Amino acid sequence: MAASVRQTSFIYLSQIINLPVADISGEKIGRIYDVIADIRGMYPKINALAVKVGFQKEPRYYPWKIVRNIIEDRCVIIDHSGHDETLEPFRLSENEIRIRETFWDKQIVDISGSKVVRVNDLHILKDGVKLWIVHVDVGFKGILRRLGWGRFFSSIVRWLFSYELRDKFIQWKYVQPISPAGDFKSLSLKVPHTKLSQLHPADLADILVDLGAEERLLIFNSFDVPTASDILQELPLKMRLMIAKSLDHERLAKILDETPMDEVVDLLDEMPYETVTAIYALLPEDKVAQIKDLLKLSDRSAGSLMNTEFISAAEHETVRTVLRRVRQMAPDVESIYYVYVLNDRDIPAGVVTLKQLLVTEHGKRVSDIMRANVIRVKISDHVKTVAEIFYKYNFTAVPVVDEFDRIHGIITMKDAFESVFSEIREETEEI
Repeated sequence: MAASVRQTSFIYLSQIINLPVADISGEKIGRIYDVIADIRGMYPKINALAVKVGFQKEPRYYPWKIVRNIIEDRCVIIDHSGHDETLEPFRLSENEIRIRETFWDKQIVDISGSKVVRVNDLHILKDGVKLWIVHVDVGFKGILRRLGWGRFFSSIVRWLFSYELRDKFIQWKYVQPISPAGDFKSLSLKVPHTKLSQLHPADLADILVDLGAEERLLIFNSFDVPTASDILQELPLKMRLMIAKSLDHERLAKILDETPMDEVVDLLDEMPYETVTAIYALLPEDKVAQIKDLLKLSDRSAGSLMNTEFISAAEHETVRTVLRRVRQMAPDVESIYYVYVLNDRDIPAGVVTLKQLLVTEHGKRVSDIMRANVIRVKISDHVKTVAEIFYKYNFTAVPVVDEFDRIHGIITMKDAFESVFSEIREETEEI
């Protein structure tokens, strides 16, 4: 006799949920309420059934090993003779999750679209009676399928518009829980941290805005300090405050130590006095002194927008020396495009661009290639004056000097225009 051939195909979770469950004699036991899967492998393997029996509030659980047949769109046949495990309280193991309860209508971060989408169904590989979760369905067809309108609606769209509705899947290997191990009650999903961290901080910020407060903080805390700092700068101020107030002081201080000074000042200016005092105790003394000085300035002056971290050079230094400094300081400064050449009194004598440094012989002195006429603003200048400078000269940053013309910091174009158009910024920051 020829050996039987196992049939491999694909089905959906929506095709399993509510299917009748019968024993091998044909007697109906109940309907499938959920399925349990083991998430240790590359693809979660379904290893138990949760079956609603009559009007019982709690479902009965049957191990998948007693499933004998899955008749699609009709029923699931089990052989539970001699099986008494349902009499014992059912407990999920450390690596098990309830698929329907965990995933249906929950949120997932879609790395290809840099946005949050909803899980509408799950795509399952069926090998005989063995089942594995292989894709998450986030498309419109998933909703139609669950409503039982899939075939009808697809036919109408095909007839009216000659258009074929397509599935939209995210591979399971790009999906993992974001909740702490063992806590699946409020589980949502995300792509792995290694994939998520490849996104631009602005995209990551958009994702966090779309998530709920609990999931937002959970994902934010998963990033290293430099990445968390980059993301924090892209978030609306109100959300920055919410996250900052939720962090422990030690982690917040580490993040702020990586953050441009103007952004730190904006945030601490809105924080409670007790929190600010605690943060001061954890930051370097020189940084605390700079923050306190900036907090004293009017929020409509150039000084309030100033970032005190920038790259400078002495007139006698060579291009080689300055390029080495740029590489060393690049991770810690907001702008590296301009290097300000200072005299012995810290007064800007000239400016060179990164492009000039890259195309010039390394042995030349920066004073030989600098532009001597440095456009600058004073600490006390109004923010509108600063914006006018940017508009007129199309700079990406300008230096800020005191009454004696000594440089104290720089202002970026982004910070200048955000300050001038504060009303627009406030509207976009509404949560």
